[in-house]
Formats: sequence, structure tokens, C-alpha cells
Amino acid sequence: MKPCFLTVLTIAVFNSFLFSQNDSLPVPALLNMNDGIFLTYQDFRYNKPIAKNQIVSNLNYDQLDFIGKTLKMESFSVQENANKTTINTKSVWGYIQNKTLYLNYKNDFYRVPVFGAVCYFLATVDVKGVVFPDPMFGPGGGGTYSTKELREFTLNFHEGVVREFNQAETEKILQSDKELYAEFKKLNKKNQREQISRYIRKFNDSRPVYFLK
Repeated sequence: MKPCFLTVLTIAVFNSFLFSQNDSLPVPALLNMNDGIFLTYQDFRYNKPIAKNQIVSNLNYDQLDFIGKTLKMESFSVQENANKTTINTKSVWGYIQNKTLYLNYKNDFYRVPVFGAVCYFLATVDVKGVVFPDPMFGPGGGGTYSTKELREFTLNFHEGVVREFNQAETEKILQSDKELYAEFKKLNKKNQREQISRYIRKFNDSRPVYFLK
């Protein structure tokens, strides 16, 4: 069976925590961040990447997609002072390239186009199902199938948790902002479905996030 690509909306509730500027680095600094690889979520939260010049490679370091190409390999090496370490690419949490975050989800890296308290991205997932036999064609004909679907996900910036994205759970998030939620609820159901992503962005705009120091 050919893979079918179906976008499904889902999201779960999570808590948003704000940090004072005395204890953290404002998110606009993301625009000034250099390309680098984060081995763990904690490395990301504290903005402690592996820099490009630490990566041992025969590739051209000036390529805009240098890190993306590096992480297409099964492993890569990092040189720090006299120590050289080989790292399995599957263990990488994510990376920054050209001022954009890329996240490792089930061993593939996906661009995160919406960055904030609620980060948003698309990812391809494997889906299995059952085909039931049709009596019109006699016995047999049933079985299982496997396909791929394109689905929407969110990343909780403050916890590093990835969940699927849906309208019902998104409404629970919006409820923490009474004015925004009241505005959203004034829309009819069709407009709510169509504008849910817009309201996620508005939610992010009112809740700046920070990297830890």
C-alpha cells in the first residue's frame, strides 16, 4: 500500500513557566545563536551546544547546511582539547542551523517553525491498521497494513516534552489566558479549527520564554 499523508491535529496540556531576566537569556537571543548541536534537552535549555568548530569533519564548514549534513551520518566525532569523542547521531536531541531549531523525533530531524512556550512542528509517523474482509468477495481478504502519516506535534519549551496537537487540548492551554480564550470562544467552530495555529502564536507572544544561565 502506498503511504498516505494525513495531517492530524492534536496537543496536550502543559504548564508554562516564566523566568526573570536576571536568571535567564531572552529568547530573541535565538536570532544571534550560532549553529550548534545539543546532545540533551538540558544542553538546549542552558544554551550549551557543540560548536561547529568542535566537529571533526571533511565537509566544508562554511556550508549553510553543514550540521544537517553531518547529522545524516550514523555518527560524528567531536574534538575538545586533546579529547576526541564519537557520538551516535540518534542520541542527539536537536540542533540550531541558520537561526532555526531542528528537533530529533524518533530518529529523524524536523524543523521547528514555531518557536516559543508552545513550539510546533510536523513529523512523519508510522501507522499500522487492520483491513477487515469484505463478505462480497468471499472469505479472506483481511489483514494488516502499515503506512506513514504526516502529523502535527508540539514541544513544551519548559519541559522538553513532545505531544501531538489537537484543538480540544489547545483550548485547555488557552484557558490560562482569560482574554485570549474569551476571544477564541467567540469564533464559530469552523473558524476555531482554522485559526487554532494563529491563537497558539498569540499565546506565545504574550508569554516570552528564556534560556537558562
